[in-house]
Amino acid sequence: MAFNWFKKENEETAENNAAVKKHYLSGKEIREIAKANQKEMRRLEKEKNRKADPSEYTTEMKDDGNILEVDGLHSYFFTDQGVVKAVNGVTFNVPSRSTVGVVGESGCGKSVTSMSIMRLLQGPTGQIVDGSIRFRVSDYKLDEKGKHIPVYERDEDGNVIMETVLDKNGNPVLDKDGNEVQRGRQLVDEHGIGVFEQEEKVYDIAKMPIKEMYRLRGRQMAMVFQEPMTSLNPVFTIGNQLDEVSLLHIPGATKETAKNRSIEMLNLVGIAMPERVYASYPHELSGGMRQRVMIAMALAGEPRLIIADEPTTALDVTIQAQILDLFNDLKHKINSSILLITHDLGVIAEMADYVIVMYAGRIIEQGTASEIFHKPMHPYTQGLQKSKPTMKSSEAQLFNIPGNVPNPVNMPNHCYFKERCSQCIGKCSGEYPGMVQVSPTHYVACHLYQDSVKEEE
Repeated sequence: MAFNWFKKENEETAENNAAVKKHYLSGKEIREIAKANQKEMRRLEKEKNRKADPSEYTTEMKDDGNILEVDGLHSYFFTDQGVVKAVNGVTFNVPSRSTVGVVGESGCGKSVTSMSIMRLLQGPTGQIVDGSIRFRVSDYKLDEKGKHIPVYERDEDGNVIMETVLDKNGNPVLDKDGNEVQRGRQLVDEHGIGVFEQEEKVYDIAKMPIKEMYRLRGRQMAMVFQEPMTSLNPVFTIGNQLDEVSLLHIPGATKETAKNRSIEMLNLVGIAMPERVYASYPHELSGGMRQRVMIAMALAGEPRLIIADEPTTALDVTIQAQILDLFNDLKHKINSSILLITHDLGVIAEMADYVIVMYAGRIIEQGTASEIFHKPMHPYTQGLQKSKPTMKSSEAQLFNIPGNVPNPVNMPNHCYFKERCSQCIGKCSGEYPGMVQVSPTHYVACHLYQDSVKEEE
């Protein structure tokens, strides 16, 4: 009897040791992982900081109706415990003048996707490993000397209107023969800033050198971060931080024109007494006011794409509603597209034209807002819908999706949601399911629908 007990105890100890060994790495394994990671990070950092000709990252859109196309994006974090595949093969589009909502529980890869698009992943550990991010920009044309090309005013016959060049004191500048120097009169916009020639181009952001991204951030694409309390610099006034956008990204902008534009942006986002707010410091404003300032800063360069990463999370319900209404109004006023990232299904239902559902670094379902909310197909999307409290619910407790997200370091080859799925079938233990098209705009990555779609075909 004692021998059997001792034998059973040894077997249980051996099983526990084996289980522990799966979750813990030896010193030798950690060193090998670190060595391999260092080699890969050096390669990626060198690629990121290289000098490249624009032809290397200039490309074309697959669909001219899109402003952004993310294709097979892989963004990893290299740690001593292994490679964390935070974004693992994400593909989606953002059509022009539309709002695309990205939804999913914490840690599913929403924010990392947005940071990858902005090229803000913290290196050298965070890197875009593979994939394309095609973005349509309206870039300034440059002459042979690398300078911006002005747009001149013209008369009825199409001839450039000439004007006399003045010096700092307002006196005419004379040439060597004593004649007044003439030049074309540059066209100015409603803010008094000179207009320069522009052209549309498509860049693959994932392949761009990081220094080239400085031209795009702020002017072509802008981001509204999650936490307004810490997004603004506490030692500079609101005006200083807003003016910086215009001075950096608009050729010919002066301090005066930058201030006028900043005050106009504060007016646009519904801030009362904008001149007073312009001269204030961040700590003098409430959370809602700071978030409006962040939105004004994002709009100052009139970007084509606004990425809003949970912009209402830190705000109370009434301010949330105001901010969401503001986004809807501004999208039409400046003809921009919005990539809205949140875990709040109510916000997505109110704002989004298209919805992307992410789980464990992958997209598991995408479609129009109507399709996702009225005809959810993936068991995970259905679980998210059930977990939302409603007035019609008769359940005593809110629905809870059982289990946990798999370890992002060693992801399984099968469906990531398999261990938590109540509709699991035999095929779920096989390869990860591919994306199945169930309607012209509705896609789902689930084995439950692959056979039914094949039969229809």
